[in-house]
Amino acid sequence: MLIAYIDEFGHPGPFISSDHKKYGHHPVFGFAGFIIPAHNAREFSAYFKRERDALFKPLLEQSESPNQFEKKGNEFFSTGSMNNNPGYSRVFRSILKKLYRLEGKLFYYGDEKLVGTVKQTDTTSAETAQAALKESINRICRHAHVANQDVLIIADSITDKTRREMAAQMYAHIYSRSTTHIEMRRIVEVPLHIESKLNTNIQFADWICAAISRASHYQLARDSEFAWAAKLFGDDFHGHFTHESKLHTRVNEAEVHHSELFQETRPRFPQHNLRAIGSQHPQLQKFYDTLRTQTTTEFSENPQ
Repeated sequence: MLIAYIDEFGHPGPFISSDHKKYGHHPVFGFAGFIIPAHNAREFSAYFKRERDALFKPLLEQSESPNQFEKKGNEFFSTGSMNNNPGYSRVFRSILKKLYRLEGKLFYYGDEKLVGTVKQTDTTSAETAQAALKESINRICRHAHVANQDVLIIADSITDKTRREMAAQMYAHIYSRSTTHIEMRRIVEVPLHIESKLNTNIQFADWICAAISRASHYQLARDSEFAWAAKLFGDDFHGHFTHESKLHTRVNEAEVHHSELFQETRPRFPQHNLRAIGSQHPQLQKFYDTLRTQTTTEFSENPQ
């Protein structure tokens, strides 16, 4: 049996632009983490805890609850942390290598959100989250089916109300889809939720999510500060994502699959087009980006 540990990355709320004061969080929302044979899960958990505790020993000693110590991925993978703490990337690489030795695979699925407010896109945060989770489950089940294994999905905890609503949605999705997609029979239960401070494997899934969040932002936001994600970890991630890992982009844009997420070149912003008018005149480029965004939103609201 396989166990998939997943968490959220990006932001489920509306997105307009990276510099928008209210809706500038992240252009993508999805789920990511890792999948590992069940018989190797405890060994990996112990290794991660040992490496994490050694790296953050001073913080651990100051913690009032050392058995529930946690370093959030968004803090670990901040630009400042990566620039000022070379030990972070060294330890992260060590943990990745251990995961690979234990037959673990990395996974992500994310949807690029339509640009605009809830009213403009006619999509709520809950609908965005549900759609991404459903597709993540589909793809994890497909991976398990190809491996001829059953799979259990464990996710970071959410509020009781949200968990109840999400569980009902996922039960309906899994069982209805099982009638036409045999791979859905591989999942043994709807995703189980556990607090990350109580489970070190969920904590590592959170670290993976933070790395995916930085890389996907770099791929889709022209002025992203996260170019370092591909430069630092492109080689470490290459070849270790499931075949089903994918970043689903908007209409008429090239989609991103598995290790392509961590390539330094960006299909949306091709570097070879140096003579383009927009590259020589930033104001024209900004106008072009705005026009493309409006066109995409209009297309989504009035599909042919």
